[in-house]
Amino acid sequence: MGNVIAGAEEVTAEWLTAILREKGALARGRVTRVTPDETESTFASSVSRLEVGYTEDASPGAPRRLFLKASSPALAPGEFDPAQTGREYIFYRHVAPMMRAAFTIPCYDAGHEPESGATHILLKDVSETHAACRDPLCGGNCEAAIDALASLHAFWWDHPRLGKDVGKFPTLEERREGWAYATESTVAFMAACGDRLAPAWRATYESVLPALPALSGRHTSGRNLTLVHGDAHLGNFLFPREARGAPTYLIDWQFWHPTIGGTDLAFMMATSWDPAIRRRLEPGLMQRYYRGLLAGGVQGYAWDDCWDDYRLSVILVSVFIPVWRWALFHWEPDTRALEVSMTAFEDLRCAELLAVS
Repeated sequence: MGNVIAGAEEVTAEWLTAILREKGALARGRVTRVTPDETESTFASSVSRLEVGYTEDASPGAPRRLFLKASSPALAPGEFDPAQTGREYIFYRHVAPMMRAAFTIPCYDAGHEPESGATHILLKDVSETHAACRDPLCGGNCEAAIDALASLHAFWWDHPRLGKDVGKFPTLEERREGWAYATESTVAFMAACGDRLAPAWRATYESVLPALPALSGRHTSGRNLTLVHGDAHLGNFLFPREARGAPTYLIDWQFWHPTIGGTDLAFMMATSWDPAIRRRLEPGLMQRYYRGLLAGGVQGYAWDDCWDDYRLSVILVSVFIPVWRWALFHWEPDTRALEVSMTAFEDLRCAELLAVS
């Protein structure tokens, strides 16, 4: 078997026995069978649930169900950076073991093939105890998601390894290339939208683009920075079905990177939620997040700074999501996503940050 598993059919009893023994999950006995329960395709990946059988003398705590995610850039729509799938491998191999990882699902194995970008991630299957729910009004789930993000961010807040051997910060040249690409893509996006792009939204893009270098100054400040998930919509959280106090898990880690914490908050609330729901939930969730940072040991970070980092991320993340979806994945311009993010920009008076940039 190679370094990367391409699908559930490649998971043999012998291989899995060795993996579980290495991880300390199978002190005695061996795997006798691995049966794929269900397989489905997701973005750039195929995911499978596996049922595992053991010899009678096997360790009683050995996992009976596993979750296999096999990813390849070749499966993604449009243009997809092969390095992104490798980032999830790096996260589970090197980053997650460093944390108080209550918000990450236990990982038994991860493999990566740099040439093709193919990866596999073998996790504990938590589907019997946890489930996703994209509805922000699903009782208590938003609070649980915010708590998970606050715990993640507090752990990595100004961590001495952040941006060194845990992720990297872009160089000035890389930032310049990013600003140029954002400008080129947004101008083409506005042309593709035509009359579907409201004049006020066009004006917002035209005011944001020249401000990008100054707005990025916050990210290069060297303080109050953390590690973010990078794709923190509610569909990437798994919430406990019943048990109170059970962890809420974050999944799909291919976009993690070091930056300001507001990135995850804007992606969660200002990128896809109906504006009326966001307006209702946003103040309390932001306050809860801030309290979570303080409880996690963050110091010297004022509430006003937290709020402005959220507003800044609405500018740099939320309003550009429709652009990236069109430019990278060749999707049709999403006018609903535009309305959601531009409404957040207006509600939060984000233009104030442009005036001082």
